[in-house]
Amino acid sequence: MITEIKEIKKVDSNLLAEYILQKWGNMSHLKLQKILFYVEAYHLAYFDNSIIDDNFQAWVHGPVSRKIYDLLKDKSVLHAELGYVKEANGADPSDVLKKALTKDQIDFINETVDELNQFSATQLENMTHTEEPWLAARKGYGIADRCEVIINKDLMKKFYRQEVYG
Repeated sequence: MITEIKEIKKVDSNLLAEYILQKWGNMSHLKLQKILFYVEAYHLAYFDNSIIDDNFQAWVHGPVSRKIYDLLKDKSVLHAELGYVKEANGADPSDVLKKALTKDQIDFINETVDELNQFSATQLENMTHTEEPWLAARKGYGIADRCEVIINKDLMKKFYRQEVYG
């Protein structure tokens, strides 16, 4: 049987963050950043492409999307709880995501976040601190040194693909 191959698509990271907060509830800024990183990392591993255009920087507390950080820096500190509140006449993130991505991508996001949401922000941070992509980007930096080096997406793809497929 011949089937249509759908193109893997990308979404804005802010939309993905809103979707995560809407579906899984309040979480700290730290936890949201780590979940976004892992969704991107495992999407690279499974689909061979990014799901968002953002890059992640190797900050002291783990990978951070500068774009999301800048959007939230006036509303949040590292451990502050974030939540989703629908704006008047605003589009529903679930509806927008369903129109923008393939069903496989939506299923992937849901399964990935379901798995990651069981961990605390600190556990997720500690996980990233033991993994090659973050460690490589921080090479030459001290444990508490400010670092804005971008985590290499090719290395993310290679590392997490190896983790998934052995």
